[in-house]
Amino acid sequence: MSARLLFPALVFALLVAGCSSKPQGGRNEGRLAGDPALCDSLVPAVEDGALVGGAGDSARATALGGWNVGRDGGCERITLALLKGDGALQHAGLLHGALLRSYGIVRVGLPRGIDGVADPDSAIASPLVSAVFVVHALDGGWYEDIHLAQPALARLVALDTPARIGVDLAPGGGAVPQPAPSARNIVVLEPRAGAAKYPLVIRGYARTFEANVIARVAAGGKVAALAHGTAADYVTAWGEFELTIPAGPSGDVELFVGEDSAKDGTPAGVTIPLHLP
Repeated sequence: MSARLLFPALVFALLVAGCSSKPQGGRNEGRLAGDPALCDSLVPAVEDGALVGGAGDSARATALGGWNVGRDGGCERITLALLKGDGALQHAGLLHGALLRSYGIVRVGLPRGIDGVADPDSAIASPLVSAVFVVHALDGGWYEDIHLAQPALARLVALDTPARIGVDLAPGGGAVPQPAPSARNIVVLEPRAGAAKYPLVIRGYARTFEANVIARVAAGGKVAALAHGTAADYVTAWGEFELTIPAGPSGDVELFVGEDSAKDGTPAGVTIPLHLP
């Protein structure tokens, strides 16, 4: 895995069901009139690395609309509506993001100042996408992560009337890992199952109670090392977190990341098998 994830500010896949200033939910399969085609125009597409799309200044959106997934043959387009004031902005501006193939993620930066999110996450029934998350970053920014279900190429598209951020996907490129370990309250981007090393850096996003996140390393069924911290959000959207366990047991261990229930102390999160030297 690479060190720090790129572009801690994101998003891309949603469509508003109307043009009010309040975020709206809803999904559909259609492509709006005037939107560019998918498969026959998926050029240039990126296999790994930086994505740039659109033109002009970034949009000054204050809210995000609902999801939309469009399909054309084997290609898919995921869009996210940008809202401001009394309606949708008329252009999406200059878009920045990255296809992070080693994580199996397309990440897109969002305008700062977001105060409303219609759908912070979605498990999409799609050949190319397993899930999408809107995340409030530790630095105060916003981003959206699209988790790939299989290898894909990606392109960013600025869509207008209403203003939307679009991510076009087509099958192709090198292998991607299995989707990140996740539960209803936690997504762990790293480490993934397998070999790891100390200091053990744990990164992801959470929607835990009061944004509290716990990481514990257990060997032989006993907790041997732990860390805790606070995610950037848990009410509006998913909140980014980063924890570090500087040292601990070696060999085959289990890493738990999540929270202990405020009601009865039951652990809620994910458990990842690791091998540490």
